Amino acid sequence: MIIVHLNKSDLSMEQLAECLGLKRGAKMINLLTGRHYFPVDLIQATVEALKMEPAKFTRAVLRQYQSEDAVDYVFKVIGDAALAASKSTNDQPHEKSGRRQPRKRTRRK
Repeated sequence: MIIVHLNKSDLSMEQLAECLGLKRGAKMINLLTGRHYFPVDLIQATVEALKMEPAKFTRAVLRQYQSEDAVDYVFKVIGDAALAASKSTNDQPHEKSGRRQPRKRTRRK
C-alpha cells in the first residue's frame, strides 16, 4: 500500500524516510516491503506525507498485529464513542463563559 502511494507521490523513498524521521537504507526498505511490521507511531506522518486515506491505512497497519475481527471491533468502539461524544456535545446547551461582554458605545449628540 505504501509503495503504491509513494509511486503516485512526488516523494522519493529517501524523502519519505526523512518525513518519517527514519534513516535511509535497509530499515525503510524493510518497512516498504513488509519484512518488518510497520510501527503504529508512524501512521499519521505516513498518511500526511503520502496523502493516504487514514482509516484504510490505519486498519492495514493494525492488521499486522491483530486479527481482522479484533481490528473491526476497535474501529467500531472508537467510532461509536466519537459519535456519542458528538451527540452529547451538540445536545447540551452552551454554557456562558465567566467573561463579561463589552458594552456597546453609544453616540452622544
